[in-house]
Amino acid sequence: MPPPKDAPAAITRPPVRKTALQPRTAIFGEWKFNRDDSDDPTKKLQEAQQDRANSNGGYGGGGPRLGYPGGGMGGGGRRMGQQGMSDEERQKMQELLNPASRLTVVDLTDRGEVDLTDDLQRKLTLITDGRKPQKSKDANNQEITARWSGKQLATDEKGPHGKMSRTYELSYDGTQLYETLHMTMGRRDTTFLIRYVYDAYGPPPAAAGSAPPSAAAAPATNGSAPKQ
Repeated sequence: MPPPKDAPAAITRPPVRKTALQPRTAIFGEWKFNRDDSDDPTKKLQEAQQDRANSNGGYGGGGPRLGYPGGGMGGGGRRMGQQGMSDEERQKMQELLNPASRLTVVDLTDRGEVDLTDDLQRKLTLITDGRKPQKSKDANNQEITARWSGKQLATDEKGPHGKMSRTYELSYDGTQLYETLHMTMGRRDTTFLIRYVYDAYGPPPAAAGSAPPSAAAAPATNGSAPKQ
């Protein structure tokens, strides 16, 4: 039956429009972790351990057994290779397998470095000018060697189970940051990769290291007063 004549008209709400992200031209700025687009580190480690098992005739050997970000340690705690790890190495592995929720990348290339700070106020300084990183007892303030390859920044460091590096680069459309861990473990140097994806967050950062030409340049004079 038709609605009563005095029934209120249905209110039509306008569709919510999402603000389009302005593409970035470099890795600098604020970034927010995208869990859906990122690799599951637990699965990646299991795959690497399975590869080692196949190459060792069925014996998996060492390899950390840790949970996905926010989930803590996997079942078994220090099993599967963690017995031989120091507390420092175990802490580093935990940090590598639990990416930050937020990441801020600051351009300090005029000082030969790039600073990364996460939402827990852990700072990682990437030294890009060839000088030797300073060792620090503060686990939340570390320096490591890095190098530029075009717009990609790659580290050169020691991981909990051997050599490792991290690369930071933009997605093709400039709206995401890729952090890729390249790690080796075991006597056979089994290599595995873990990629974490971050979405651009907030406005792009202002250009660092130099003032805009209009602000930096002084007005030119020819030594004479302006005509009246």
